Amino acid sequence: MTFAELATPRAAFLGAILLGLILGVRAMIIGLARTQEQLRASMFNLPTIGGWFTLFGFVGYLLDRYTSLGLMTVVIIAALAALAAAGGVYALINGWALPSAARDVEDERYVLQGHIGTVSLAIGTDHDGEISYSHDASAYTTPARAIDGRSIEIGTEIVIERIENGVAFVELWSVIEKQLEME
Repeated sequence: MTFAELATPRAAFLGAILLGLILGVRAMIIGLARTQEQLRASMFNLPTIGGWFTLFGFVGYLLDRYTSLGLMTVVIIAALAALAAAGGVYALINGWALPSAARDVEDERYVLQGHIGTVSLAIGTDHDGEISYSHDASAYTTPARAIDGRSIEIGTEIVIERIENGVAFVELWSVIEKQLEME
């Protein structure tokens, strides 16, 4: 196959589809950088550009293959269709998804959920004990009780489930570890 045979409008549209899919997969694998200051999504980001190329190639390929329109008309229609779709997605994200996410308030009780700590004062069935854990390079201690009401000895590794009214509710790390192995 020669370069002239490969350099057809259909091959270019298929290349655009492939490029769009590659950009989309890259965005899914790597993700997007998110900051607190980011109030609005940019229309020119990896997923949007990848979607534009994919739709441009798809519409262009179909029009080139199944219509008798000229190449310039096919390119213009494909570009406008892709631009309209990208604009629609952009409007949907900025008009619905981002404002909805901004209104979502994180439950403070579960901020440390999953953190591992150690029992520093035995937890009893009828009294709170104490755990020590580190967070953001600082060490902390807090009153604690077992979520299942059991007693837990000093030095036992635990996992924080939640912190409510200054008391950490904890689970044995060994129990969590067994649950993870079963999955």
